[in-house]
Amino acid sequence: MINRANLLSSPFRALILVTCAAVGATIAFAAADFPLGSYAIEGYAIVFADEGKFRVNKGDEVLVEGEYTVKGDRLQLTDKHGPIACTREGQETGTYGWKYEGEALTLSKVEDKCEGRAAAMTARPWKRKK
Repeated sequence: MINRANLLSSPFRALILVTCAAVGATIAFAAADFPLGSYAIEGYAIVFADEGKFRVNKGDEVLVEGEYTVKGDRLQLTDKHGPIACTREGQETGTYGWKYEGEALTLSKVEDKCEGRAAAMTARPWKRKK
């Protein structure tokens, strides 16, 4: 019979530590691997800068400026200002799953109370601008 003392023995402890470290490394790698830069879809562009800032443009007009964070495969967008920014209380922040494949960034809604932002972000993959 396995008791608590056996579970905390050296081999089991090592296995637990290695497993936790691997999971943590995977999450950190995914966040560090988020593809910064400019993406376009139907005349709109979104730019993710390295200091945690993003902006959405249509041509030369800035429509939204805000901040983003990445944790694993989750992207959190917080609108700060702009003519179409979601700045109503409770709608400022939306969370999305993200996947980068074949020069395209695909976002999927996890939670966002701003339906306009959610619809625009997830309509189709954002193509990387060169």
